[in-house]
Amino acid sequence: MADMIWGGIFSKNPSKKLNEFMSAENIEVDKKLVPYEIKASKAHVKMLVSQGILKKNEGNDILKAIGKIEKDGLDLKIEHEDVHMNLEKAVTAITPFGKKMHTARSRNDQVNTVMRLYMKDRIKEIKKYLKKLQGAYKFHNKGVIPGYTHTRVAQPLELKMWSEGYIQMLEGDLEKLGQLYKRINKNPLGACALTGTSWNIDPKKTAKEMGFAGIEDNPFKTIRMRGELEAELLFDISLIGMKLSKMAEELILLSYVGIIEIPEEYCTGSSLMPNKKNPDGLELIRGKTGRMYGNLVTVLSILKGLMSGHNADTQETKKPVMDSTEQVIGCLDLISEIVKGIKWNNKKIKEELDKGNAYATQMADELVKKGMSFRDAHKEIGKKLKKN
Repeated sequence: MADMIWGGIFSKNPSKKLNEFMSAENIEVDKKLVPYEIKASKAHVKMLVSQGILKKNEGNDILKAIGKIEKDGLDLKIEHEDVHMNLEKAVTAITPFGKKMHTARSRNDQVNTVMRLYMKDRIKEIKKYLKKLQGAYKFHNKGVIPGYTHTRVAQPLELKMWSEGYIQMLEGDLEKLGQLYKRINKNPLGACALTGTSWNIDPKKTAKEMGFAGIEDNPFKTIRMRGELEAELLFDISLIGMKLSKMAEELILLSYVGIIEIPEEYCTGSSLMPNKKNPDGLELIRGKTGRMYGNLVTVLSILKGLMSGHNADTQETKKPVMDSTEQVIGCLDLISEIVKGIKWNNKKIKEELDKGNAYATQMADELVKKGMSFRDAHKEIGKKLKKN
């Protein structure tokens, strides 16, 4: 019999090569899931006791052991594969009742649970930083600036319309994340490997203990959907990243023509050229957006050909989710500070408006108000501008 927890049917342990291939990178990812695994395991053990599946003294000993591990820290080891087995091994090293804590659950519903807890927290953070960026735009609400189409001056644009436009765009992202949060906020613990469990468990109790608003009631659907909520979060993040990239590009262009000045503390210099003040932070936001897109495509590609039930492929969905959530939070935080600190150059604004003939459409409209057709007014103003 092999030494692994699941090794009853095996006569050999997995090779070191397989273990490292399966778990070396995964263990690094799982370090971020330790607090969520502890939270979920506490809830599960309390429920097992309340349902009479574990004796009270058994549950108390397990919970004390988990509490000690929570205080001292959990050192994840490759040979124990993942955060779930590492915690169980650590608990069992303190109390023999640790061998009972896995009753009525599987690593499949465990990882579903901890990833949902992780994503709930990250969504809250992303929403906080979206609101911070909305607040940064509120600083800019007086005056007129050039509005652009095709990267050319088009019409005068009220600064208040510009800022409120971005605020409202970001509100859409807050709404989408709120809708996704509701879908994530259901307890999957109890789905086990595929078909649920024969034990008389109480998913509503573990849901309340972990802060979920409801429960998943179809085990097959719950396990089958592993990765889909992650993909949806990555899609929402990609849309946010796209907006941030466009904002960054706009600020870079406006600073190049001199309409705005980017705060010096958010620029970098050249190692060669003494004259340079480079908007590297904004440029990197553009670059990181491509990375967010890549993470979305990675997860969609993983999910597209999977047979129903759990597949080890879905282990690869964790890292992209963690990477994109961390990257978008960093981008939102940085661009908020830049937007808040930009200074408008009124002299350059007037020059750009005049040079780009920004009031041409209004001039044509004035001729229309006097009785001329719009097409004739359009031609008349065009001729006048051509002469100038």
